Amino acid sequence: MSTTHGDLTEVLQILWKHRRKIILITGLAAVSGAIILLLMPNYYKASTVFFAASTDMNKPEQVFGQTNRTARYYGDDYDNDRLLTVARSPEVINYLIDSFDIARHYHMKANTPKQQYKLEKKFRKNYQVLKTKHDAISLTVEDRDPQLAAALANAAREKIGATTLKLIQQIQTKRIQTFKNSIREKSLELSRLQDSLQQLRRHYDIIDVATQREALATIASESEAKLIAMRAALKEFRHMPGRQDTVQILKASIAGLENQLRALRGDDKEANFTIKKLREGMSRIEILERNIANLSNSITYEKQNLQRAITVFRSNAPTIIIAEEAQVPKVKSRPKRSVLLLATTLIAFIFSALGALLIEGLKGFQLNPGEK
Repeated sequence: MSTTHGDLTEVLQILWKHRRKIILITGLAAVSGAIILLLMPNYYKASTVFFAASTDMNKPEQVFGQTNRTARYYGDDYDNDRLLTVARSPEVINYLIDSFDIARHYHMKANTPKQQYKLEKKFRKNYQVLKTKHDAISLTVEDRDPQLAAALANAAREKIGATTLKLIQQIQTKRIQTFKNSIREKSLELSRLQDSLQQLRRHYDIIDVATQREALATIASESEAKLIAMRAALKEFRHMPGRQDTVQILKASIAGLENQLRALRGDDKEANFTIKKLREGMSRIEILERNIANLSNSITYEKQNLQRAITVFRSNAPTIIIAEEAQVPKVKSRPKRSVLLLATTLIAFIFSALGALLIEGLKGFQLNPGEK
């Protein structure tokens, strides 16, 4: 312990011996640092805070309640990541540089790609975007002009929102075009089917399937009633003497009615050609009418979806929710002159003291070999 005390005393003696040099060096460093710090410009920091809006506001099925999922108003991590990517993109950075003539403000040239790169690099040092612990986006711009710093921060936020909306609308435009293409193709198919339907109606001489089917059913019902009556009459006349001619006529009529009923019901392959043709036409026309109805419903549904998509596209739903506008800062953010001056003075003192100790150490090292 005594050895340590002796070493400390020796160090203090050396520092005291070189006190004038140490004080001079420290003083010069302090004065020089103060002058340099006074010449350094003040920088002001302006910040705006906003949240990502959910993309649900840009989905027709959410806006018009076509889904059971509850719509979200605030975005998730994917929405935040998208905003951060857009915020740091060259499109936003170059927009700010060009809109506010940053090259002239920084007293830099931007005539060549290399000069543009240096300008962008310098601007990015004063431009910061990050996600806060509360899942908000904080955008900060630092500049010598406090009003410009605030204007840049607010303009950057608005550009981020507009650029993000443009990206979403590009997807919406493709979706709208898909609906239009589908509607156009289905409309052409519908026109083709309607033409085929008209041709079938003319070919089979069928105006209205339901009406003509009802007419056939009426004829069948009347024929069946006649058949029942003739069978009853045949049963009565069959055992009467002198009625054989009537019996033969009744049998022929019954056979004719039975053939007619089989034809009307479609059970007779040898039925009358006109009836067979009518039944075949009805079947084909019904299938075609069903296809036309389904296709028409599909076109109507897609037209509704198209209109909803166009409505959402034109609504320009917000992509960001502003929590805090950037205000003109009243207090500088840097330089911290008092802290820097204190650090400069302390560093100068430490290095001058170490220099004094080093000099004395070298003197002692040179004397020791001679003494030996």
